[in-house]
Amino acid sequence: MINRRTLLRALGAGASVTIAGGSIVGCTDRPVGDDRDPDTVRVWGVSNSFEETQTAVLEAFSEQHPEIKVNVSVAPDNGAGDNSPVITAVRGRTGPDIFWMDRFNGAQYASLGLLEPIDSLIEEYEKVSPEEFMSNWVKFATDELFYDGQYYGLPLDTDTRALFYNKDLAEEADIDPDLLDPETGPMTIEQMWEINDSFNIQDSRGTYEKLTWIPWDDQGSLLMWAYAYGVSMFNNESCNVTLDSDEMLNVAKIYAEWADRLDFPRVDAFKATYQPPNAPPSQTSFFSGRQLFQISVPDSVGSLKKYKPDLRYGLTHLPIADSGGEPFNWAGGFSFAMPKGSSMSKSAWELMKFYAGYEGQKIYMPGIAKIPTYVEAAKDREAYDPAIQFFVDQMPYAQSRLPLPVGTKIWDAMFTLQDSLNQKSQSPEDAVTIAQEYVNPTMQQFCPIELPEGFGQPDPNFLPEDADSM
Repeated sequence: MINRRTLLRALGAGASVTIAGGSIVGCTDRPVGDDRDPDTVRVWGVSNSFEETQTAVLEAFSEQHPEIKVNVSVAPDNGAGDNSPVITAVRGRTGPDIFWMDRFNGAQYASLGLLEPIDSLIEEYEKVSPEEFMSNWVKFATDELFYDGQYYGLPLDTDTRALFYNKDLAEEADIDPDLLDPETGPMTIEQMWEINDSFNIQDSRGTYEKLTWIPWDDQGSLLMWAYAYGVSMFNNESCNVTLDSDEMLNVAKIYAEWADRLDFPRVDAFKATYQPPNAPPSQTSFFSGRQLFQISVPDSVGSLKKYKPDLRYGLTHLPIADSGGEPFNWAGGFSFAMPKGSSMSKSAWELMKFYAGYEGQKIYMPGIAKIPTYVEAAKDREAYDPAIQFFVDQMPYAQSRLPLPVGTKIWDAMFTLQDSLNQKSQSPEDAVTIAQEYVNPTMQQFCPIELPEGFGQPDPNFLPEDADSM
């Protein structure tokens, strides 16, 4: 059996270790290209914080496939669009067979020629079409790994967003409990402002002592509010990014009004006081009882349990633009992909399929407070931490970010736009124009291209009417 402590200590030191038939073997020489042993799979695995759960997955795989050696090290991918480690490995023919990749980077990496499509492996080893095989995973997750007619990886975990609220502060604000009950549907943004105007506490100098909400805090962002207002950011017919559309301009104006209404500099000072830069994870404005609402992801459930177990909190839907509307949500997450130069061996495929499949996800997800993307696992309450059930219930409403070669540029442009509105350094009109001019010329280099069919529509496996039964 694998000595888990030895493995974790080795990985924590940045070492590369090999799992062979349930034991650990040191690895020094690294054959490349055609010299690779087809039964040795080199993996750039998950980040340090998830290594223990990864070890459990690899133990289970090794028990089923004792003939396959797995050489694993931590992936040098920060999930922020930095593709230099992959480029270096591809050019030097020193990359792994599979690696842990932020799905958001999928289309970008594929467009740069850094990834191998997996369609041929599906057809050879699964004997079904790629479309049929990939339908075992949540569609918005496979959409992020689809580029120019081919798939470039298998989804692993995902997350959704929720509105956390402090129950003690909600009672102090005399909020109708029905308003916070997910069963009654989402609150509107206007209702959030009504609570805000009656609850916020400022001292004689105007300094915030307590705040209702901060629309740009944690997982709140201009990008998220664009989703709330149904803004489309890409035109399939013209192959144009549309960050300067009338719809986006309208949201930018609304957001600018919010930043002005809350007085951004005063909010900034509030955060600096109760959640300063580089503060420990236990020190947040929400944890300290200074902030009524917080938009966040499943990880925060674990953080609350660890750092603030006595905090009485609840979860409800994200606020929506119009009364009576459906909830909305968006989700990200990671995947396993094969870089150029991968052996693309049957052994590598078996490991990737196991890790990202039902068995692997059922082992992996409960320990990291993430949602499975394998449909069978997402519907199995034993395949994830029960404390994140509300986030799983949001799956029928979730969509991914745009799976485009310029996805990272869109992300950067939207946050630059947000900062411009917060700081009042640009008018909304100028800010959206700058965002468009930053992204669209690059997009044109990849045209013609279309988003995956059905992108942004409810997953057929998770329809809104199924939410209550999940």
